[in-house]
Amino acid sequence: MNYINVVNMEFADAYVQMFDLIDDCILVVDMDKRILLFNEASEILDGVKREDVIGKTIDHVYVSERYNSATMECLKSGRAVENMVQNYTTIFGKNVLTISSSYPLIQEDHMVGVITITKDISKFYKIMDVFHRHEPKAIEEIKEKPVFHFEDLIGNDENFLNAINNAKTAAETKSNVLIYGETGTGKELFAQSIHNASGAKGRFVPINCAAIPDNLLESLLFGTSKGAFTGAENTTGLFEEAKDGTLFLDELNSMSLDLQAKILRAVETGKIRRVGETKEEKITFRILSALNIHPMEAIEKNLLRRDLYYRLGVVSVIIPPLRERREDILVLLDNFINVHNEKYHKKIPGFENEVIEVFKAYNWPGNVRELEHAVEHSCIMANDNRMIRYSDLPHFLTEKVSDGVNSILSKSEIKVPDTIKIDDYLGDIERKIIIEKLNSNNGNVAKTAKELGLSRQTLTYRIRKLNI
Repeated sequence: MNYINVVNMEFADAYVQMFDLIDDCILVVDMDKRILLFNEASEILDGVKREDVIGKTIDHVYVSERYNSATMECLKSGRAVENMVQNYTTIFGKNVLTISSSYPLIQEDHMVGVITITKDISKFYKIMDVFHRHEPKAIEEIKEKPVFHFEDLIGNDENFLNAINNAKTAAETKSNVLIYGETGTGKELFAQSIHNASGAKGRFVPINCAAIPDNLLESLLFGTSKGAFTGAENTTGLFEEAKDGTLFLDELNSMSLDLQAKILRAVETGKIRRVGETKEEKITFRILSALNIHPMEAIEKNLLRRDLYYRLGVVSVIIPPLRERREDILVLLDNFINVHNEKYHKKIPGFENEVIEVFKAYNWPGNVRELEHAVEHSCIMANDNRMIRYSDLPHFLTEKVSDGVNSILSKSEIKVPDTIKIDDYLGDIERKIIIEKLNSNNGNVAKTAKELGLSRQTLTYRIRKLNI
């Protein structure tokens, strides 16, 4: 990617809300260096509020003389700047270590600004520093504990329960498991549950492959030998940390194919070699991996080695998206309201019926994570001891639901009576769409499922449920 085409440089609230769901920091500036967009992750990383920086220039917000800015370099050169390490200080005195990529925004063949995507790598350098100093207690402190168990996975949907059963079966073996699910479906919750149910003696060691540059990721995974590169010491890698336990590779499809080849060799031989070493060490480990796109799609797009897939996907667990398990929304709402009542010391009893209908009607592209985000927002906005109202919901949710209903009404021939439950109405529309698609495909379920963006299993379930 060298540049991004844009229609205009205005950002509606819905888009800002969408960017707030992204873990990476997003910054957009115009050609005068004025900040136009600053998402929630940027607020957290830089320790500033967006209202304090929107409209101001970036050199007003970031003042360190040592600040090596990908955004500024992109503005000056008009070319993409990728994977630049930045060590800077904000105007509020917070020191930040990141890796950033900046891309020109092009409108009608003219550059109108820059978008910068930033990852905080401070914690990964902290890990490496701990490894350098060989402090086992400190290592233990920064390792995540696998707190989730199968009983913590909430849902009654048939496909979701099948995923849990498959994961439970896999936990009883030592086989590698590949977990596939869209962003926000709970892949790490499944991974932790598998580890905890496996009886493994070693620890659970998770790492997000998308959050770390490849050169650092290899050192973290395999460890380093003294003198392998400038400043390198003998360090323990995460493979070794996962000895007799579980290594969880999240967002595996973000890892380079070259590094995937090294992972494949480690899996096939059961041996690892530190960066800069010549000898190999045999260790016992189990790999759980996760993809946020379908494995076959990842292979076709050259994001995943086919041979590595066969090794890591000995058992596959497919987590259905929330839009395909709508009957679970109510039980999830009950759970989240209890969690956030405790977190914010409130006693909110539940949701008004209108709010529940909105939750059931929305498509939830961010899945369970987005649902919890919406509940937490609503819980914060609601006064204590009363039901959550429509006015408490985040704007992105109410706007999307309103747009979706208007679109359906404009295209549907179904006549809406004066009194109707929205869940029944949406069911009628879904039934009508599936019937029309099946008719146009001469009853071919596989082709219809593909056109509707569903798995064959999910479509078959919906056909039975809707009595088609």
